[in-house]
Amino acid sequence: MEAIVVAVVSRDGELKDANRGFLLLMTKASPNPRPGDIRDLFVSPRFADFSDRNADPFEGTIYRGLITFGRGGARVMSLRGAIYGFEDDFVLIAEHDIVGVETLRATLAELQDSLAEKQRRIVHLEHQMARLQELSDAAMRDRDTLLDALARGQTVHRD
Repeated sequence: MEAIVVAVVSRDGELKDANRGFLLLMTKASPNPRPGDIRDLFVSPRFADFSDRNADPFEGTIYRGLITFGRGGARVMSLRGAIYGFEDDFVLIAEHDIVGVETLRATLAELQDSLAEKQRRIVHLEHQMARLQELSDAAMRDRDTLLDALARGQTVHRD
């Protein structure tokens, strides 16, 4: 399952265990994904922002909300989730916003359809413009022929 991200991280920032979703996130959010110290993978909140906090005594929650990951020029990714504190570890549980992704995909499909329609319209207008240019060129040739004939004092008969 890749839509759910689960990781166990020591209080020192060492990745102890992770599911496939987190490992995939690491490869997208880091130019050089490497297991081990992942403190710098946390953009918001930063690892230092929650590493010294005590967990909520009722839920064990240290942080709940949007968690943003990224490292050194790689893609930044935000997920909704929570960070729970246990004795020596943090447990990160987050999920990709599937509804948001599907909404974006639908919007993208609509925009692609609209773009394709506009491109077809442009091609149609280019053909019309080329035809009008041909007619304009023919009219200019006829005008030049008439002006030449008038300049020579000839009568021009049109077919």
